[in-house]
Amino acid sequence: GGSGDGGAGDGGSGDGGSDTPLEGFVGSPCDSDADCDYDGGVCLEEGDGFSGGMCTAECDLYCPDADDFPVTFCVTDSELPAPAAALGDGACLSRCDLGIYPEGAGCRDGYGCVVASRANEEDTQTYVCMPGAESDLSECHLELLERGVSFEPTVVSNDHPADHPELTCTVDEPVYVHSPIGGVQLRYYDGSETERVLAACEMAHALADTVDAVEPDGVVGLYHIGTYNCRTISGSSSLSRHAYADAIDIYGFEFDDGSFWSVIDDWEDDTTSGFDTEAGAWLYETSYGWHEDRIWNMILTPNYNSAHDNHFHIDLTPGADYYEMTGEYFYG
Repeated sequence: GGSGDGGAGDGGSGDGGSDTPLEGFVGSPCDSDADCDYDGGVCLEEGDGFSGGMCTAECDLYCPDADDFPVTFCVTDSELPAPAAALGDGACLSRCDLGIYPEGAGCRDGYGCVVASRANEEDTQTYVCMPGAESDLSECHLELLERGVSFEPTVVSNDHPADHPELTCTVDEPVYVHSPIGGVQLRYYDGSETERVLAACEMAHALADTVDAVEPDGVVGLYHIGTYNCRTISGSSSLSRHAYADAIDIYGFEFDDGSFWSVIDDWEDDTTSGFDTEAGAWLYETSYGWHEDRIWNMILTPNYNSAHDNHFHIDLTPGADYYEMTGEYFYG
């Protein structure tokens, strides 16, 4: 747990939201070690600078996670207040979770959301709740919070596609967006539930805008094929927008009456009017609506090429000139 790769303990999807501190685990308030009821639990007290006390544990790389609590992180001793640093190589802190502590910008009172490094692996960083700290959250993060989107800010190290190591994949202000968004559940194309997706912060806003656009039509499930992927565009030496986490491939939509419309089954090729089915008309008009509303800079449909027969590729390509097409926004 606490590995930073989207694994166990996705407490960020919890139903808290009241900012009442969760009790009994890493990051919780405490008066004594007995209040930290888990293996190795230690209480760092208010008198030592930990507002309300803070449950933690010694760690050297990873920390345990628990259902309904924020995901944890093993912070290196050099970045910790003295009482926590004295525990060993590192101490377990809770990560910032805007779903559980929205009013506190991801942390309970007396703690700030800041970037910290992992013990014995200092190139790995993420946002944690540090006692007495000022928040490092950006304006984009705070705007996402204001609109009620549940998310966890994170840090993604630069990476390189295996087939083009000279290229660099970077993600601007990365966040894990928790599902559901509003009343819409995120699901993989095979129907399995998606607890969270990795996105650049601006892409998280665009995804929330997309949900806002389809939810009034009765959409309760958005099926997708993925967001971040450090790779090139197929058959090219140029990075895909997935390498920047500002793209998502949308497979289909589930509605509140139980119906399901997918791009692979219901899109009507090369048609812009006179549709044969309600589903075909809705898929075209809805995706074109994203273009008209300027939610996405680039929208590629099955009309673009056969590689998109089963999904809409939508992204935030700057200037929408990735393929040297005309216009600031592209729909095709």
